[in-house]
Amino acid sequence: MADETTDVSNREQFVLVLRHVDDDLIAHELFFGLYKVDSIDSDILTKIIEDCLLRMNLSVNNCRGQCYDGASNMSGAKNGVAKKISDKEQTAVYTHCYGHALNLAVGDTVKRSKIMRDALDTTYEMSKLVKFSPKRDSLFERLKQELAPETPGFRTLCPTRWTVRANNLQSVVDNYEVLQDLLGESYSSVKETDTGARNKGVDAQMKSFDFLFGVMLGQSVLAHTDNLSKALQHQDL
Repeated sequence: MADETTDVSNREQFVLVLRHVDDDLIAHELFFGLYKVDSIDSDILTKIIEDCLLRMNLSVNNCRGQCYDGASNMSGAKNGVAKKISDKEQTAVYTHCYGHALNLAVGDTVKRSKIMRDALDTTYEMSKLVKFSPKRDSLFERLKQELAPETPGFRTLCPTRWTVRANNLQSVVDNYEVLQDLLGESYSSVKETDTGARNKGVDAQMKSFDFLFGVMLGQSVLAHTDNLSKALQHQDL
């Protein structure tokens, strides 16, 4: 199993995990590590996989499966990593990562519901306003201690992972009054025109029924897809 991603320093990192079974057919997963790469070209990624197997004294001929996302450099029918590995070992069957496929399906489905799409867009904008500003983040903590000290904190909405959003939406519901007071207080102290407009827009959305309904509907639906995503990625599946 392999995937590439960009870290916080804007460097491409290649992640490689080996899944195998022992003599009792019990599944095990071995995390190889993160490998910084200058390019995510399929030739380079294939060489990294082969090098890792060689260092572990493993033969690609013993490989019986490959699991990647649907990106062309990984799963391309002509020049993808899966094709290059299959050319060396035909029994290494490629499987599109179920977690990634679920994430794509959830994203496409939610985008068809205007009320949920708008609520999630507003929540993401709220996340940026609160968590990307130390001043507003500190103000949120102060208001939370005054109004709702027992509730969990506000969670940042992940912009790309659709199946990890239920907890964020629940945190919006739990801290609704705190967030409204935060937006009201911070708006008067914002001098930047762009930030002030964004602040005012989110504040207006939070006063509408559609936003609250969209957040609660999203939390209810995505709680199930979150659980499904965890199940699909479980080692024993």
